[in-house]
Amino acid sequence: MLKQRLATGVVVSLLVFGIVFFFPAWMHMVLLFAVFILAQMEFADMVEDSGHRYEIVATSVLGAIYLGATALETPMVRDLMARFTWTPPPMPAGRIDFSALVLCLAPAVFLALGVLRRRTDRAMETFALSFAGFWYVSVLLSFLVRLAFEWKVYEDWHTNYTGRLMLLLFVVLVKSADIGGYAFGRLFGRHKLIPAISPGKTWEGLVGCYAVSMLCGWGLWYVFHAFFREEFGQIRFPLVHALVLPVLLTTTGLFGDLAESLIKRSVGVKDSSARFPGMGGILDILDSLLFSAPFMYAYVVWFF
Repeated sequence: MLKQRLATGVVVSLLVFGIVFFFPAWMHMVLLFAVFILAQMEFADMVEDSGHRYEIVATSVLGAIYLGATALETPMVRDLMARFTWTPPPMPAGRIDFSALVLCLAPAVFLALGVLRRRTDRAMETFALSFAGFWYVSVLLSFLVRLAFEWKVYEDWHTNYTGRLMLLLFVVLVKSADIGGYAFGRLFGRHKLIPAISPGKTWEGLVGCYAVSMLCGWGLWYVFHAFFREEFGQIRFPLVHALVLPVLLTTTGLFGDLAESLIKRSVGVKDSSARFPGMGGILDILDSLLFSAPFMYAYVVWFF
């Protein structure tokens, strides 16, 4: 089990970082849409296997539109689109973004589908679960889109590496906490954290989460301080961020992990799927990342 987990983790990590750092920006959206499709399918399977109806077509279409609209509204994509024969008009004052409009209309779409079916049996459950899937997969995943593309291009029309470095920083801090928690839990775990939701989580593992994530944060700060004068793409990365971000992302990542465990326990499954040997499904890989992404984006906007 451990060997499978390590092998799968290495392969997935190399694939993701290879695409992020060695392929053009549009390939990032291809990767994110592939992740979105897999995650939406897994969420639908968990809901339907537990005996509930799920609006898989509506959640997939609305989710794809929402992610696409989010990308089109980012500075990098709008700047790149300006290279062609037309320039995207600026958003007039007082107008709502298209992504926000999709988010607001999604509940109405799910309710309208229930009305068209003319069935009241478990209609509220279908509505609630479908909107939950739309929010959990599409809305939370959209913050990875924002982290990647919320940066203007250079004057020579080349995209900068700030978004790629942001994704690197984010994934390293969150997943290093997962690795630290797993390692410390296996080696020293004695006292259960919340056994009713996640039997494998321990207080000793929680200490490992914070310890390893903080070490990685300090390590990244040292590299950029020593070799790049704290420059992190188009922004600066002082020591205070290396102290605060590991704590913030480890905490939110833990709640993301436990939230997905709560969903899985409620529908009676151990993993969201068996797609990745030793690791489960795409939702099992994304759990801590999805929950932490809005907090990372808010921190970057407010403090970087």
